[in-house]
Amino acid sequence: MPGHGTLPSRYAIAAFDALSAHVAILDSTGVVAAVNRAWANFARENGGTSGLGSNYLDICANANGPDQDDALKIMMGIQDVLRADADVFEMEYPCHSPTEQRYFVARVTRFEQDGQTYAMVAHENITRRKLAELEVRLLNRTLEAKVQRRTQELEASRRELSRQNRELAARNDELSQFASVASHDLQEPLRTLSLHADMLQVRYRGRQLDERADRSLSHIVDQAARARRLVQDILTMADITAAPVTVQLDLKTLLPDILETLRWPEDRPLRCEDLPPVQANPGQMRQLLTNLLGNALKFSVGRDLNVTLCGTQEGDQVTFEVADAGVGIAPEHAEHVFEMFRRLQNRTESAGNGIGLAVCRKVVERHGGRIWITGNDRGGTSVHFTLPAWMPDAESTLNSA
Repeated sequence: MPGHGTLPSRYAIAAFDALSAHVAILDSTGVVAAVNRAWANFARENGGTSGLGSNYLDICANANGPDQDDALKIMMGIQDVLRADADVFEMEYPCHSPTEQRYFVARVTRFEQDGQTYAMVAHENITRRKLAELEVRLLNRTLEAKVQRRTQELEASRRELSRQNRELAARNDELSQFASVASHDLQEPLRTLSLHADMLQVRYRGRQLDERADRSLSHIVDQAARARRLVQDILTMADITAAPVTVQLDLKTLLPDILETLRWPEDRPLRCEDLPPVQANPGQMRQLLTNLLGNALKFSVGRDLNVTLCGTQEGDQVTFEVADAGVGIAPEHAEHVFEMFRRLQNRTESAGNGIGLAVCRKVVERHGGRIWITGNDRGGTSVHFTLPAWMPDAESTLNSA
């Protein structure tokens, strides 16, 4: 061992004792040649001695209980370092007391002094760091378990939603097929009924039938016509596909045919600004505008026919408005009018089956838009709806979706 007569040696001893790690110096056989103050204090606090003059390798070899495996590993690490099989040995291990959890790291290095080989064994308390690591690991395991559980729940929900969507799609297909078949089957008897009722009305009205019979026959003709319109509306609803083929479309180009079909009064023209182009299905847009403009015309009877159609593009959407000066709709009914067979006026006040706006909503929603109703400063109704604006690459994107 080095002497203590020189100034550097005196400083070395003071520094050795000042280390917070528990340090012992072993000779080549494993005998404890020196310990620092921290080693001696720790041994004393835990009911032992400093071990000076004892063989530390034997102490490790004779260890028992829960620390036995760690002691044997440290012993073999010391031997490896002393034999120069390893330059450094390092191992973290628990060293709990009855009152607290403790963790240490053992580090063994080798040095030469006066032709002799020595091992420096240092045990450093890493409890604070280790407990923090363990807490992080626990939190990570807890988080991983929660993520895994949530992932499993989401996957189960996705599978269930997928199953329900398949069932719903199958039921919608069945319902659509049923509506189509039933409507087609109903059209022929209704056509026959209407034909014979019209023939009776033409031949016998005001002649061989009294006034009461004439009224009954007129009622039959009107109701047969209404039933045919209802069947046609159901067919229209059933024909709206889930994924319509869309093209670049200017809705203004559809108006001449629609207005001619509706027999729009020439002295009260529809006012229409230039409309931004949209990505839409022409057939369904024709149905949408026919229904909306037809309603505007129908509910303006006896009032000023003042109808406008305008559109404004905002980003990738175009918002349209069909505004009239008709009877208007109370705010509390603004959402209900889009329900199937919902009519706010009775059948004697206006014709219709309560399907038109339901068809409009289905068409708009199939195009990824929405539709809603507000009042306006004319005292009438404004129907707003959105459609995807036409973009150079929008056609291929929508039709491949």
